[in-house]
Amino acid sequence: MSKDNLIVRSAATLVVAFCLLQTAQASESPRPNVLLILIDDMGWKDLGCYGSDFYKTPHIDKLASEGMRFTNGYAAASVCSPTRASIVTGKYPARTRLTDWIPGSKHPKKPLRMPKWQRWLPGEETTIGELFQQNGYRTAWLGKWHLRGLPTPEHPDPATKEPLYATPQQDHGFDVGVQDWHLNSDQRPEDPKGVFELTDETIDFIKNTPNQPWFVTLSHYSVHTPVRFNDEVRDAYQADVDPSALQQNASYAAMVEPLDQSIGKLMAFIKQEGLDENTLVVFISDNGGLSGWTNNAPLRSGKGTLYEGGTRVPLIARWPGSVPAGTISDAILSSIDLYPTFARVAGIPELPANIDGIDVTDHLLSSTPLQRDTLFWHYPHYHHGVPSGSIRKGDYKLIEYFEDGKLELFNLKTDLGETNNLIEQKPDLAAQLHRELVAWRNEVDAQMPTPNPNHVP
Repeated sequence: MSKDNLIVRSAATLVVAFCLLQTAQASESPRPNVLLILIDDMGWKDLGCYGSDFYKTPHIDKLASEGMRFTNGYAAASVCSPTRASIVTGKYPARTRLTDWIPGSKHPKKPLRMPKWQRWLPGEETTIGELFQQNGYRTAWLGKWHLRGLPTPEHPDPATKEPLYATPQQDHGFDVGVQDWHLNSDQRPEDPKGVFELTDETIDFIKNTPNQPWFVTLSHYSVHTPVRFNDEVRDAYQADVDPSALQQNASYAAMVEPLDQSIGKLMAFIKQEGLDENTLVVFISDNGGLSGWTNNAPLRSGKGTLYEGGTRVPLIARWPGSVPAGTISDAILSSIDLYPTFARVAGIPELPANIDGIDVTDHLLSSTPLQRDTLFWHYPHYHHGVPSGSIRKGDYKLIEYFEDGKLELFNLKTDLGETNNLIEQKPDLAAQLHRELVAWRNEVDAQMPTPNPNHVP
């Protein structure tokens, strides 16, 4: 062999070896971590980055400035448990029949009788915890679970007859599951609703998972009632109340502030540990704000209703180097989309059947338009509103009330406050949206309320 040919072959061998080394290194690169920060009852306007004129949320605002903030983010339900079920299953509450907060409330004299509904997360569902566990992740759900019921004798386990009271580890795929119910009622001025305690538990979990990718849901009890606060912080807010402002609840503001600070502490830890560019962080609320405690304006009404104040929520995604910083998206997203999106980010190729959510990873990374413009809600229960269902398709939203069949149609682009019912101006559009809503209910086998023979007018 000539000297020239030997040099060429040697060079080629080096190129191949280098490529193989690069491929091996790429395959060994750490899989992304996923951190979901789930807030209880935080309204769409409760953050500075969403236009709050009273609450101070600099750390969450920074989270938004470093990632993508959604203006059309939705919870799959207007109350907590169904939305939480949608997050861990990727399915509409109507499909799993977990359609109300657990254990729900009784209304024996109302015009409609509630259908039988699922009062705990079905064991046969493959949760997001199980999915990540099965694919090499260490998993944790820290804080409020509210998917298998409170310890009440009215709703015992059908098999054991024992009150349902479970942690996320039991049957649902989480290596660590802390459910500190005392945090919801404990009066600790230095740590209202245990926001720092839960943050510290999250930090400890991450520290104890050094050689394995992790999926964590930090599920706060805040800002749900009962309102807990430091008196001095509340008094400072009270002194700054502007009578012309929409939001004026100093006690609520004093509960929002430590929540924001605790998230700042967690994000500082993630940066300090060098986990920034390998961790997708998503911030979301499980339903809209509770009217009377906060003010959701310009959105109409609040928690427990299918108006925008009950279902539209703050939604932020942050992933430095992957999700462009300072991005604002008008795409219509729902809590059902978190499951398939997290799975894609983690490189999990196969999902269970009947997932309703869509993978929005491409939109996060490059603002690729979504291949969906329609979302549905089904709430056959009485709460702050009456049994109803709704559909949003593009800019239009239709609400159907089950007691009397009344329909309301709104153009959310021009009427965000849902003040102008277009049902008479656009009857054909209303009829088409209603047909789609009914067809969807049939597809997911949604349970409907029935006339109540014990109704007392």
